[in-house]
Amino acid sequence: MASPRALLAAVAICAGLVPGAGAAEKSAAAALAQCKAPAAGTFVVLGSGQQRGEPTALMMQERWFADGRIEGVRYLREGRRFTEDRYSGQVKADANCWALVERQGSAGAMADAVALDGLGRPRTSLVVAPSEVLSLRYVAQAPGACRPEQLDGLVTSQQQGQSWLAGSWQPNAVVQREWWQAGTVQGLALSSYAGRQDRATYSGNLKLAASCLGSMTQRDSAGASYNYKVVLLANGGGYVYLQTDPDNLTLGLLQHQR
Repeated sequence: MASPRALLAAVAICAGLVPGAGAAEKSAAAALAQCKAPAAGTFVVLGSGQQRGEPTALMMQERWFADGRIEGVRYLREGRRFTEDRYSGQVKADANCWALVERQGSAGAMADAVALDGLGRPRTSLVVAPSEVLSLRYVAQAPGACRPEQLDGLVTSQQQGQSWLAGSWQPNAVVQREWWQAGTVQGLALSSYAGRQDRATYSGNLKLAASCLGSMTQRDSAGASYNYKVVLLANGGGYVYLQTDPDNLTLGLLQHQR
């Protein structure tokens, strides 16, 4: 992920120490309302982009503590590679409603510059590394344990990803409408893989821990199987998944329709 030099540069930017950037941010700060300190809480973090010319996607469940510590679980796709690790780190705030988040785990170091809302909650961020083009979205995770039954009912999604076809990455797009009952799903997917349209029914099962982390396997009417890491939204709003199959890279936010 990020190199030590990139992390130091990110710290300088967020602190307003880079020549030119500091003056601009100090001027803008005069027009800003009083900023809150970064808020404690648990967040689902997701985003996709490119790293060294390959597609990349990231999904994390992360807890922010009141003293600035963070800890979390990270699921990462870099091209055809998938890694999973636990990490720790810290949040450093500046005076302009931004913060720098630094993480360190077995998959490497990572830092992002985070835009906070008026209550100090993280909303969006940019990963700070010369080799990466990756922005992230933060979704607040409600307190409490998760159960598969929280998904019961109708879930829909729309997502775009990449597929490894004929030696190169090609774009794909998928729209899904699915019905959940006690951790099992049946659905219909419309897809386009490098312009080839398809339509398939599918079914699958979710294995979920009380921590809201889980895994899911689906099989479609053509006999193909698909494997995902899952983070369930504890408020019943849906779930986020990251595909682990080497030849397909898809990050999806699937929304529960009530």
